Amino acid sequence: MKTLVLATLVAFAVPTFAALPVVPVAPAKQKELLKSQDPKLAVNKKIAYDFFRIVLQGRRLELADQFMTNDYMQHNPNAETGMAGFKAYFSALPGGPQPIPETLAGLVSIQAEGDYVTLAFVREYDDPAGAGKKYTTTWFDMLRIVDGKVVEHWDSAMKGATGPVAAAAKPATPAKAGPKGKQ
Repeated sequence: MKTLVLATLVAFAVPTFAALPVVPVAPAKQKELLKSQDPKLAVNKKIAYDFFRIVLQGRRLELADQFMTNDYMQHNPNAETGMAGFKAYFSALPGGPQPIPETLAGLVSIQAEGDYVTLAFVREYDDPAGAGKKYTTTWFDMLRIVDGKVVEHWDSAMKGATGPVAAAAKPATPAKAGPKGKQ
């Protein structure tokens, strides 16, 4: 009897987890995220925000040198480091220049500390547990800004997952069947 009571208590005590959806900041409130009591942090947030709007989303690669250093360090495994690698990566994306957005779609937050600015965005993916279903998660980009320019970038990209590297990847050749259909 004690075992049954204990098993019942454990079953009800174990929390049920369901991920909460990631919710972006309303576009009208994004400017509030750029504020800081520290003027340097406010400037760095604005540089990161405008870099994303103008260079990344607007694909104004000709303006990259206004935001980045030539020896920019890239920690995304799909793009080469340096200004040339950055431009090569984004030049290979389809569509060319886009309208420069007034705000950043899916922006969740902007944090700044010292030379670092982190932007968090909503990302939506197909749910592998449910055909036709989607789920949201958070994507992070972190920039190091020195003397008003982006000198380094980190994100959580996986090799070949997105961008021109993934588009250029060829599907693997299927393995030939061995005896009696065994691989």
